[in-house]
Amino acid sequence: MRPITTRQAITLGCIFIVVAILLGLGIFGIGFRGNLGSKPLGLKAFFPEIRGVAPGTRVRILGMDAGEVSRIIAPQSPGNPVEVEFLVQGRYRGLIRQDSTVAIHSEGLLGVKVLELNPGSETTPPISSEGVVASKPSTDFADVLKQASDTFASIKQGDGSLGKLTKDSKLYDSLVQLTQQTNQTMQSFQQDADALKKMPIVRSYVENPIEIIVRPNADCRRKTLDSEDLFDPGTAILNPMGKKHLDEIVPWINGFPKDSEMVIVGFHQNISSNMETSKLLCRQQTEAVMDYLKNQHSVHKSGWFSRRKITPLGLGSRDVPTLGVPTENKYDRVEFLLFPQRG
Repeated sequence: MRPITTRQAITLGCIFIVVAILLGLGIFGIGFRGNLGSKPLGLKAFFPEIRGVAPGTRVRILGMDAGEVSRIIAPQSPGNPVEVEFLVQGRYRGLIRQDSTVAIHSEGLLGVKVLELNPGSETTPPISSEGVVASKPSTDFADVLKQASDTFASIKQGDGSLGKLTKDSKLYDSLVQLTQQTNQTMQSFQQDADALKKMPIVRSYVENPIEIIVRPNADCRRKTLDSEDLFDPGTAILNPMGKKHLDEIVPWINGFPKDSEMVIVGFHQNISSNMETSKLLCRQQTEAVMDYLKNQHSVHKSGWFSRRKITPLGLGSRDVPTLGVPTENKYDRVEFLLFPQRG
């Protein structure tokens, strides 16, 4: 056997020293972690199930490591809770009161269990050694999966509202029909707003059409003309007779102050026509009337630089009993509403 050199002996000695230091640090770290002080506080809690808690499981207070589980005592008979004994460092004694609670939580992706202590209220006396801490139920990921599975199974069996919906085809068809009607109604409201935005006079704002014409706090003067006397049938084209009727209404308009706001409203009471088509026709008719009165009679001018506000509005078959003729005498018409400024 060849003897080792001095350099090899020094190298081996250094290796042994490093290993000894590492082992010492490891043993010291383990002992330091398990050190709960000279007077740890012993407590206990009872759980229906401990979900993987074992001796050595960490105990935390406000997220701080404060102790560990010391012993697990199994129940003597089915239905009884599991007793968990744990030790808490004495310096945290002031945080644990008689109304404190403890729950089992999962930590991290691996689901490592910890006991989380919730400090009690300041007005409650401190808990005594070997005292019992009330346990709180904790929701585990497995519980969530089980609850979701039970819910899906209940729906599949036809229980509850969703279950009835999946089993009852008539109810499903009714819901689909109701949804379609709601979508059509919302689309109609959106189209009303879009139509108002495109009008030259009111594009800067969008209002409820009824609020434009129904003004309980303002004076209102009204004239009504039959649509058939103004337009070719089913169109927004003014006929010669219609232009003559508009010429005759100009003196009535000019009889009010120049700053009186005017709203031209179109109604179309043909029940067989589509509501959207009816509103579109009325809107184009009122725009045609407005353009004629502006171009031929300058009814929109109230001064050298000021202008009268004129709003064309097509309501179609919408029922507004406060305007025009009584409800039982509906007909296709164009109404001229003037709102004189008081004072």
